[in-house]
Amino acid sequence: MDYAPHPYQMNAIKLVCQQPGSALLLHPGMGKTSIALAAFTALQFHGAVQAMLVIAPIRPMHLTWPNEAKKWSQFKHLRISIIHGSPKQRLAAIGKPADVYIINPENVQWLEDVLCADGDRSIQALFGTQPTMLVVDESTRFKNGRGQRFKALKALLPMFDRRVILTGTPMPQSIEDLFAQFQIVDLGERLGRFITHFRRAYMTSESIRIGGGRTVEKWHARKDALPALTTKIADVSLRLQAEDYLRMPKLTHNKIRVELPAAVRKVYNALADDLVAKTSAGATLTAASAAAVVMKLRQITNGWAYGEEVSVHLHDAKLDALADLVEEQSGSPIIVAVAFLHEVPAIRAALKKVLPEGTHVPYLGGGVSRSEADDIVAAWNEGVYPVLLAHPTSVAHGLNLQAGGHAVCWFGLTWNSEEHDQFNARVYRQGQDKPVVIHYLTAVDTVDEAIADALSAKTNLQAAVLARLKGE
Repeated sequence: MDYAPHPYQMNAIKLVCQQPGSALLLHPGMGKTSIALAAFTALQFHGAVQAMLVIAPIRPMHLTWPNEAKKWSQFKHLRISIIHGSPKQRLAAIGKPADVYIINPENVQWLEDVLCADGDRSIQALFGTQPTMLVVDESTRFKNGRGQRFKALKALLPMFDRRVILTGTPMPQSIEDLFAQFQIVDLGERLGRFITHFRRAYMTSESIRIGGGRTVEKWHARKDALPALTTKIADVSLRLQAEDYLRMPKLTHNKIRVELPAAVRKVYNALADDLVAKTSAGATLTAASAAAVVMKLRQITNGWAYGEEVSVHLHDAKLDALADLVEEQSGSPIIVAVAFLHEVPAIRAALKKVLPEGTHVPYLGGGVSRSEADDIVAAWNEGVYPVLLAHPTSVAHGLNLQAGGHAVCWFGLTWNSEEHDQFNARVYRQGQDKPVVIHYLTAVDTVDEAIADALSAKTNLQAAVLARLKGE
């Protein structure tokens, strides 16, 4: 097909072509990949760049980028080399003549090591061409400015004349997430080169006691931070939401509340208060820290908990609610987000009561090969499966699932707002022509509701910053 960009996509292409560094903060499904390919093609045609290095998560690296290049006639000429596999295979991929080289974030450290192995080896000498344009897809993978992944990338940044970041959720936790990502864009020109300076400019600290006479500093955005921050980055940022430029279907959030059985409530309260509890079956549940308690409480609300030696089944409240929901769907497909692997066989068993005999309920997550996952995704989008189980981490980026259904159910919520938003966006995205409903199974007066509130708070903060970038 011919690539005929929407007006908002033309604005994004122009921004990339006009600015040496740019941030496309686009809602999932708005065509970030095709925008980047179009901008690169234009720049390459005019001799401004020779080649492009893309850093993308595994699934977008293998599927999204190559498929987008094949999809549109304007990009079919682009030669793509995927830098993956053993070190020998990666080096071979680097040495292969190409226009677009794609590497995953986990191999950025390796790339830096190779470049620095013989002193300051130039990127042109390694690649045999000059990939002077860098695109970081899902740039929040590099939001931790202290992480080795970001430090490795930072060492490579001066090698590129043009740098672009792509993400729909630039601040999954706080405004501090923007600092490292905009280092990629402008090498620290707008938000500074040091996190200490950024914090002093836009944040305030709070000392929190953690026991043993120790304290940790927690940083919060100042009330006046948003105007100053968004003004700094507005000239190189483009923020669009699908609802603003596309005819998006109605989106509904539906909370399905379940009650914990009385015996389980006692276990839940005991563990929350004392870090140790005994189940009615005699199993002992313990937690060594506050973080471990939260993990254990999440397991309990979902119906299980790991004891000292085995997984302990506690209740079926959420399983029963999910079975009711699937039955109400009357065959209309639904994606179910699971939090823990042991939930998968239990959900399959529970759904046997409401699904036609012999119905397969596939799972996308750890332990599923890429080829098997590709087959599952293809079958889902063809309407083969009424229910698809998936772990948010595995499908948060790079998958288009809107053709297969328009309902999502969170069996167990995640603290990670980026995973939450991106998982929902697999269905609520461009091309979806039906109203979308996001269901949440939450146990009353438990950590489920605390997580839901936390997700709402993080999303609201992010929405406030992004609204200012849009000029609202």
